[in-house]
Amino acid sequence: MIAKSQPLPERAALFLRLGVGLVFGLCVAFLVADEVSRSAETYLKQFWREVIAQTLTLVAFILWAGAAVMRRVSLAIWAALAGAALCFMLWHMRIYSGASNAGELPSILILLALTFIANELVSTADQAGKPFAPYELYFDEAWKRGVQLILAIGFTLLFWGILLLGAALLGFIGFKWLEDLLRNEYFAFPITGLAFASAVHLGDIQPKLLANVRGLALGVLAWLLPVITLIGAIFAVSLAFSGLQPLWDTKAATATLLSACIGFVVLINAAFQQGETDRKVQVVLQWCVRLAALLLLVFAILAAWSLGLRINQYGLTIDRTLAGMVVVIALAYGLGYSAAVFWRGPWMELLKPLNIGLAVFKCVVFVAILTPLASPARLSVDNQVKRLTSGLVKPEKFDWWFLRYDAGTYGTKALDQLTQSPDAALAKMAAKAKANLLGERRHFLEDSETAEKNRPDLSALEVVMPKGASLPASFVAQRFDGETTPFVPDCLVTKPIKDEPTCKAALLDLDADTKPEVIILSTSGSITGFKQKDETWDVLRTESAANSEDIAKSLETGDIRVVEPRFKDVMIGEVRVRFQLYERPPNIIIDMNAVPPQPAKAKSAEPAAQAPSKP
Repeated sequence: MIAKSQPLPERAALFLRLGVGLVFGLCVAFLVADEVSRSAETYLKQFWREVIAQTLTLVAFILWAGAAVMRRVSLAIWAALAGAALCFMLWHMRIYSGASNAGELPSILILLALTFIANELVSTADQAGKPFAPYELYFDEAWKRGVQLILAIGFTLLFWGILLLGAALLGFIGFKWLEDLLRNEYFAFPITGLAFASAVHLGDIQPKLLANVRGLALGVLAWLLPVITLIGAIFAVSLAFSGLQPLWDTKAATATLLSACIGFVVLINAAFQQGETDRKVQVVLQWCVRLAALLLLVFAILAAWSLGLRINQYGLTIDRTLAGMVVVIALAYGLGYSAAVFWRGPWMELLKPLNIGLAVFKCVVFVAILTPLASPARLSVDNQVKRLTSGLVKPEKFDWWFLRYDAGTYGTKALDQLTQSPDAALAKMAAKAKANLLGERRHFLEDSETAEKNRPDLSALEVVMPKGASLPASFVAQRFDGETTPFVPDCLVTKPIKDEPTCKAALLDLDADTKPEVIILSTSGSITGFKQKDETWDVLRTESAANSEDIAKSLETGDIRVVEPRFKDVMIGEVRVRFQLYERPPNIIIDMNAVPPQPAKAKSAEPAAQAPSKP
């Protein structure tokens, strides 16, 4: 019993890590390999294969990290509980939140962060033998594990680089066996697991190496704090004079401000480290930490304000819900760190319990986001459906694609309920969306509203040929979209920048049907044609002009005309063949032995002097 309550010795930890890398690698290879044989499986079976493979990968990280530091029983219990929780969250994220929604990648990153933070909280507390370890131990273990993880990833990538280089070298002499072996999942996954496990173990048995790398990283990051603090202070003071409108006009205020908040938190902790218990902190860094903590709160409040304005205008989306999670965490850090500035006692001493409490708080928020408690898909669907049924958004402007494809089970259930709505028009539109009869995907509400606001006035385009003509009313009324309709000039999609030249138009009958086509000529030299079909206009694709300067000059003079093609097309059955003259470049023969011609000497204005005659 005593042995079981102790961490594994170094040799046993190595065997456990290598065994996990090999066995879990083979299991993952079995779950994801042989796509041909799995093509006949149902979607549910394929889905569970992916979920279990991802769960095993994350559990492997927990076992690798805790093999030499956690007690054996604690490690086994923690790995089992974490594996079950991770499997549930992956299942919920893929089934209920939707596998193709805009928040899939952020959700995966959140899951990775949750795994790392929770594992450090549990493993460090287990080392200390109590629910919460001292802050100094948390700091040492977390930064050590982070550096160890980065080095292990780098080692594994370098290992694979050497294998691929060897396969390429052997391929040059006709040996393909190593290349074929690397493509085999039953070799690739286990060898990757073994390489990663070896790198993690090397980090454990080389504590001085990790300490030196960590010290270097912390030193560099700490002295970046004055830079971001100075920039942040200038930004905050400038806002007092310019107002907030220029910030809102960027359309990326929330993301930029939250990125700055993350940078403040990382650099503040790099400068603070363990406080002044083990080292003397420079006075410049001390004041930068104080000022950065206050700026962190300012930036978090501005981010919350910016996000609140967008949600009030356009409602919740998955991206905005995830951004709201980051805003809540940023506000918690800002409030806590600002309180630490004015806390009595040693310099920023309050950061120690705050960082532990905020780590637990982040885990709670992450778990809520990845489960039904605060699923971004569920919250977004509820909010958007409420806006739809309350009349804030018209059914024809609603993003039905979001419910049909991007919100998982939450979206499809809401769509089913809307088909039973007492509002006949709403129910009919929902039924069309459920049957996928609404055509191509449309933008989110925010983008469609913005696109409508920025839509250019096509009637203002100058028609250079014929002079004084106007564009057809149906062309002016059409809403062009550069994503759903390719090759459309930007001047037909968004308003041009002030004082910049814009496109010009010409009306020419290109197919001799007595109805003119519209030719849009941009100042860059690109030319796009449009032919009317009923009340809409289809694109006639052309190649870009070779000499944009000549095009611009011709536009000014109106030198535009229709000419017959040099070669007519040939129909071979139903295939149209188009001919174009291939002009061979002239052959240039260079004689390397030829003597370059000498420049002619200039004739002198004075007659040449005669040589003196002999006496």
